[in-house]
Amino acid sequence: MVDSGGHSEREEFRGARIQVVGTNQDVPEEGRIFVWTKMGWFERLEGESGNVAFTPVADSEEDLRELILRDNAQAQLYEIGGNEGKEFSKEFLQQSRSYADSPEDSNEDSSVEDNQEYHQHGL
Repeated sequence: MVDSGGHSEREEFRGARIQVVGTNQDVPEEGRIFVWTKMGWFERLEGESGNVAFTPVADSEEDLRELILRDNAQAQLYEIGGNEGKEFSKEFLQQSRSYADSPEDSNEDSSVEDNQEYHQHGL
């Protein structure tokens, strides 16, 4: 789905390139936005005051597709690239830093996580 060239190290999360997809190809902010890392799929949620959070929603592309189709049988996923994709990736990275600092994350076995292989999804 995503060309592996042209990504900066900032767009990597624990060794995996971040992929950003959404349900609205023309105006991504008006649809649902999802971020893929080797830890799974996260949905970007924007609060009423403009604050942004990412919540885990699926472990696989198949699970993600089932999730969005439950809400809208016509929904499709589109790659979000360019400046918009970079901004969503940047937001996710900012949030992930706070996840990494959280107490429950500090007990995880990082060697298991480091051995997981990353693969691209064919959306």
